[in-house]
Amino acid sequence: MTIGKSADLAGDFEIRLADKDDAHGISRLLQELLTFYGMPLKYQRSYMSHVIENEVFQESSGLKIFIALENKKPVAFLAFSKIFALATCQTSIFIQDLYVERKIRNKGIGYALMEALIKYGLDNEVTQIDWTADTWNSNAINFYENITTLQKSDKIYFRLNKDKLSAFLKSPKSTRRNKEENDL
Repeated sequence: MTIGKSADLAGDFEIRLADKDDAHGISRLLQELLTFYGMPLKYQRSYMSHVIENEVFQESSGLKIFIALENKKPVAFLAFSKIFALATCQTSIFIQDLYVERKIRNKGIGYALMEALIKYGLDNEVTQIDWTADTWNSNAINFYENITTLQKSDKIYFRLNKDKLSAFLKSPKSTRRNKEENDL
């Protein structure tokens, strides 16, 4: 799926679904994203490219990536997954990441990526799109508020990271049982 140039974009831009050939460009953008968040770069770009190429583009990964190119060079991406919501019997999309290189921000690339995603969603019978934004990232919040006025604040976002996954399984059942008394 290739989305031509958005009417609002100036210059030679293309937005399309990424494929294996984009793995190196995506890994470069991911390193920039990690730096933006102040996270350590655990892996070299060549390793990241290899993993992206061999894992992300497998049918079973569930991840899709729209990539934005300026003069055929990757400058932004939007990673997302389609999810079937069992309770509502509807398909939704969850945006994992949206990143635009700093030097080309405010040129409409982020909006064009969202536009491509919305078109994809409508073509694939998606009924809603969800995402999160860091509370400290006022630029992202402002960007998203210009797209929609519906902000969901009735949910709390939880995460079990690698250490917590192991700790959960290693905790004594009696500790877990006390917590289970508060189950839904």
